[in-house]
Amino acid sequence: MEKIKVRPGEIYAIPLFLPTEDIKENLKNYKKEKFENRGREFAYCRIIKDKVGSGIFVEVFNKVGTLQEDFQSIINSCRLFPPISISGLGILKGRWKKIYTQRDYDPEKDSSLSKIQLVLGRGEDSRLWQNGIERKISEIEANNYEQWIVWTPTQLEIRLKNELFK
Repeated sequence: MEKIKVRPGEIYAIPLFLPTEDIKENLKNYKKEKFENRGREFAYCRIIKDKVGSGIFVEVFNKVGTLQEDFQSIINSCRLFPPISISGLGILKGRWKKIYTQRDYDPEKDSSLSKIQLVLGRGEDSRLWQNGIERKISEIEANNYEQWIVWTPTQLEIRLKNELFK
């Protein structure tokens, strides 16, 4: 299996026009696709940290634009939702296109890495993870945080369409 190589500070354009109904879409190779003739049909995410076997932490921006979108306008837009963990398949298979690498990116200063909070477990076994530390929380409290699941490309694209085009 190919190793996914990402670096903190990389910004990827996530196409909002590709099919998402078929689970096989996660495995299709898009490396030869350029997507250059598309309009304002992309969302954006920035790599915060590769957690290796636990996914890749990313922040998704509340911005829709083109592959040529201005770097500053992307990172100055707010997060669409708190940071999440993704699989690297969208990157590995070329489904998501790297459009920038932020120079001097600092995961803590630029993305508040140590403040990322994700819920592990469910129900009575819910635990809040933050900066490598877990603490037990109630099932009701767990509803206030992102679940630590590893989102596939198509799962995240569906979520983005639902969030951006309500």
